[in-house]
Order: sequence, then C-alpha cells, then structure tokens
Amino acid sequence: MTINTVLIFLAAMIVVSIFILLENRSKRNRVSPNNLGEVGFRITKSILIFLLTLTVLAGSLLLIGPQIVPIVAVSFGLGTFFICTKSFLSLVFFGYPLTFGLVSAYIGFYEMNNYANDSEFWIAIGIGSLGTMLVFLGFWKTLFRPEAN
Repeated sequence: MTINTVLIFLAAMIVVSIFILLENRSKRNRVSPNNLGEVGFRITKSILIFLLTLTVLAGSLLLIGPQIVPIVAVSFGLGTFFICTKSFLSLVFFGYPLTFGLVSAYIGFYEMNNYANDSEFWIAIGIGSLGTMLVFLGFWKTLFRPEAN
C-alpha cells in the first residue's frame, strides 16, 4: 500500500464519515415515504459538497512555496470576515490552510526515509484531517441551511 492510497483513503473516509453522521443526525433528514421528493435534491447537494471538498484538498498543493504567506493571510482574513457575518464559510477558510498537513505528510514520505514511522508524519496527517473536516463541515452547514433549500 503506497502513501497515495493511504492519503486518498483517509480523505475519503473522513468526508464519507462526516456525511453519514450529518445525514442521519435527525429524523427530519432520514429517507422516508414523506420526504422522498427531497432525496434527489439532497443527493445532488451532497455530491456538490464532496466535489468542493476534494477541490479544496487539491488546491492545498498551491501552498507549496513562498506563496503560502499571502494565501494563508487572505484565508484567515476571509475567515474572520465570515465569522463577523456569522457564516459557516469561516470553517472553510480556516480549514483550508490546515489541509496543507496532508501535502506535508505526502512530501515528507517521499523525501525522507522511514518518515511514516515518525510522529511528525502522524501529526501532519492529523492536522490535514482536521482541515479536511473543517472544510467539509463549512460547506455542509452553508449549503444545507433550511433557507438554502
């Protein structure tokens, strides 16, 4: 099993786990004969959130190099703005720089011998996973508001 497989599996596992957790958190969201008309719309939004999260994860490759400084500054500035407007998009902007942890683990795995045995590798995986969860939750809470339906 290569590091590519591990990181892809980890990101997919986090996104799918949070999706299942949030999808079945109340009776209102469960599929039943009363709300079958909304199921297709919810599935479409769920697919959209999954694709947006994967896009942000792929975008964390942009953080390699000196451009990380303005990108992180803008991300935190927008996150602070969305906190002031009481929007869950702030989770996306605060989580985006943290997704670089997965990129850092990926690069470290290929650059250093036995990096997967070090605690730095698992710390980077944990930080990247936290960022992935924040991005997913931010998109989920933003797109699944009652007034957005």
